[in-house]
Amino acid sequence: MSRLHHSDYPALDLNGDNYLDWAMNTSADLKSKGLGKCIKYGNDTLAYERRRAVLIMKKHLVKDLYDECSYINDPYDLWSRLNTMFFEPLLDESMKEWKALRFQDYESVDDYHFDLMRITYSLKLCGVVITNYDLLSKTRDTIHSKEVLLSQKAKGFTTYYDLLSYLSALEEKKQKRKVNLDKLDYVMEISAEYQCEMIYGDAEEAKKRKFGALPTMKHCLIVSVSKTMFQHVFKKLK
Repeated sequence: MSRLHHSDYPALDLNGDNYLDWAMNTSADLKSKGLGKCIKYGNDTLAYERRRAVLIMKKHLVKDLYDECSYINDPYDLWSRLNTMFFEPLLDESMKEWKALRFQDYESVDDYHFDLMRITYSLKLCGVVITNYDLLSKTRDTIHSKEVLLSQKAKGFTTYYDLLSYLSALEEKKQKRKVNLDKLDYVMEISAEYQCEMIYGDAEEAKKRKFGALPTMKHCLIVSVSKTMFQHVFKKLK
């Protein structure tokens, strides 16, 4: 699904294939212009606001669909009409996506949350209400079975957004740890190279031998390294 903003999004197709994208983008577009209430039932918006909203909505319909809905001049009525037209296929697809959605299939928490919200919104368009408990259960029940400690920790949360914050913070810590380990590997590689230079007195010969006859980077961790060598290492890191 595209993450388009404001008025920069495609028109709704006649077959409704992009109805979910259209509905989300249209809703965001109207809200950004202070017209979000115009598509709500029983709204108290002014006549000029409703006229402006319906013009924006019709502007994002393909010609055939525009002609079919040309007689509708109220934004709520137009919104409801389009929802009725494309309700069933959207509901079927959304239910399939909801059942297939698993936290363990995502590499980032943000990507999982985005898809979860997209599916939740599409179900809402179809009249299916997804509760906090549904979001919480969907997330913690689809954590990988190997993540035993994480699964246990997740059971202690009572709101989805608290769990989301925890998972995001945990992901950030893991990313920082990976960066630090990468830096350590780089330091040890330079350290091994420097040791070889000190022994062989030749940089090229050192490169050939640092993973051969001399100790590997792992062995370097238990080798007593001189102050001079560390000064050399950190000088290269600057």
